[in-house]
Amino acid sequence: MRAQDAARPVVRQELWTSIGLQGRPTFLENWIGKSTVKRIKTTGEVGYRSADSFFAGRQYYFDLGADYKVSDHITVGSEFRYAIRTSEEDRQRLGGKFQYELELGRADIAYRLTYQHNFRDFGEVREVFRNKLIAKYNIGDWKFDPEFSAEFFSWAGYQGLSYIGVRYKLGTEYDFGKAHAIGLSIVHDRERMVYAPEYRFILAIDYGIKLYKL
Repeated sequence: MRAQDAARPVVRQELWTSIGLQGRPTFLENWIGKSTVKRIKTTGEVGYRSADSFFAGRQYYFDLGADYKVSDHITVGSEFRYAIRTSEEDRQRLGGKFQYELELGRADIAYRLTYQHNFRDFGEVREVFRNKLIAKYNIGDWKFDPEFSAEFFSWAGYQGLSYIGVRYKLGTEYDFGKAHAIGLSIVHDRERMVYAPEYRFILAIDYGIKLYKL
């Protein structure tokens, strides 16, 4: 075993951008009631992810999702993604999530558990559990409050539950007006349990519109 060369991680740099829309399904008020609709948030997002060259497209995707705020601390939801990959087959995934949030002084702490089903062949990474810890701190009158998260990926497959990767994110979001926000962050993504893992450093930029505040 010592004679075998270790597979060195491949280090890549990427650009992630997305445009997202958020809103409440007010057309359902007559069926489920106004108070229930206020607890629902629907989302749509279109995104682009580059290869090593920022202008060489690796993936284009769109997301559709909905969240329901059960209480002040608990939110549940679901999301579907269709991804168009330029050098590989297209991918689809469907997931459900549970999130618990807690406010501690100026800090907001959250834990999110996501179950993700990837539409792939048996033996590939199909069933994934994602555990994410999120921390955000409010710095008084400062507009660029920092947010940090660490997300751990586990594959439930033929080898049992395997820890396959981690993603760290450090960023901030700037709200201008009541409905618009721009986010900027640095993401570090590390693969495990593969022959030649990828370590990626990603610049992520997103722009969101909160429709219910327009």
